[in-house]
Amino acid sequence: MQRSRLPRTLRLLGSALATLIAIAAPASAAARELRASYLFNLSDVNGALSMSWAGLTYDAAAGELYVTDRGAGEVRVFRQSGIEVQSFGDNEELGTVLDVAVREDGQLLVLALKEGRGVLVRCNYRGEPLGPVALQGVPEAFAKGFAPDAIRYAGGKLYLADRSAVKVLVTDGDGVTQAAHDLRARVTKGAKNRDDVRMSGFGVSPSGDLLFTVGPMFRAFVVSPAGEVRGFGDRGSTPGKFNVVSGITADERGYLYLTDMLRAVVMVFDPSFEFVGEFGYRGYAPENLIAPIDVSVGKGQVFVAQGAMRGVSVFRVEIVEPVAAGEEASGATEQAAPADVRSRGSRRTM
Repeated sequence: MQRSRLPRTLRLLGSALATLIAIAAPASAAARELRASYLFNLSDVNGALSMSWAGLTYDAAAGELYVTDRGAGEVRVFRQSGIEVQSFGDNEELGTVLDVAVREDGQLLVLALKEGRGVLVRCNYRGEPLGPVALQGVPEAFAKGFAPDAIRYAGGKLYLADRSAVKVLVTDGDGVTQAAHDLRARVTKGAKNRDDVRMSGFGVSPSGDLLFTVGPMFRAFVVSPAGEVRGFGDRGSTPGKFNVVSGITADERGYLYLTDMLRAVVMVFDPSFEFVGEFGYRGYAPENLIAPIDVSVGKGQVFVAQGAMRGVSVFRVEIVEPVAAGEEASGATEQAAPADVRSRGSRRTM
């Protein structure tokens, strides 16, 4: 009898230890619940708009989405409710709009192509040109061949990205250089052909992190304001894996939203790059997606630009964190704003 007690004691101790480890282990991203529901497509007075592969910029202060319709060469502005309120860019004075960013004062910074070269123009909220913005203090070596094709604005800083060259220039609101990031060599270690690597999608988090995807590498990258580079992503066709990864953005909590054009989903990752969930999937039902190329977030809504003339779909998204027994669950994102969100009074007098 005495000899059989030890194994039994060890088994009980092992069982108790396993239970303790399970209780003490931190909750994983899989324990979170991603709730996503389709709301509507962006529309004008005639109904849902048809466009392909538009660029998206969300103005959190005004609750408005700027949609760069590259096919039509113009920018269309939508309220949170999905109704179009104005458009601009279809004039020779501004040129062909490539991208747009919104300053805190409501003025617009428009990146355009005019007479075969890129120009940066400051505009009023109606998109009427006020004057060019000259980039100042750009390092000579960095400036060589630098041709930005995407811009973002966050925290009083302007971010201009040359996606083909994998370069990002950071300036203040008046174009004075603050930092210059030449990132190709830093993110292409192990790549078969570094010269073929380019940014597929580009964004900037509310805290000033650079966000970009590199489709051929099946990777996404986050670069801190101090220049620290972190990457994540694995190739595959199962949930959370990258196939043809494209658009990227982040919400106020640091959650990352990425689109995959081939898998036709929006994937959500937490700030530690743990996969939370995904939604969309290929199909022609309203809640499905076709070749989602860009994504933007604001006030609990996720805006997704697609191909095949599917326009921009809007989803309500909430991330519910795991909670201890007896506590109430809380969402990691804000609830969607009501349909009558109002713009800043000084900006919209139409």
